[in-house]
Amino acid sequence: YPQEPLATTRSMEFLKFRELPAGQNAIVAIACYSGYNQEDSVIMNQSSIDRGLFRSLFYRAYVEQEKRIGISAVEQFEKPLRSETMRMKHGTYEKLDDDGIIAPGTRVSGEDVIIGKTAPMAPDNEELGQRT
Repeated sequence: YPQEPLATTRSMEFLKFRELPAGQNAIVAIACYSGYNQEDSVIMNQSSIDRGLFRSLFYRAYVEQEKRIGISAVEQFEKPLRSETMRMKHGTYEKLDDDGIIAPGTRVSGEDVIIGKTAPMAPDNEELGQRT
């Protein structure tokens, strides 16, 4: 299980690291194993590693809703097409499904878009029926 560090730094305070602990406080013993070639090494128990020592997961939930006026949709979840959509935000849209939401269990990185939502342009600004 993730643990809070025993000691903190100023940068950890600014990054609010204590709100989301992401590590483990390992108890280590420094001892000489055989006396030879032990300058910069660490000996660890393989079964501890296999059982999840130092493994950490991070989950974040996002909530988004489609805005509607009456029965007509003002916003729509979908995978936006670059040819039909203006002002797309910077990011990677390849991992989105056709419903505009990324599939569960998909590995994402910082530049991946996980929710695709479009809205029609205002009638006075509309250019070739594009969406934003």
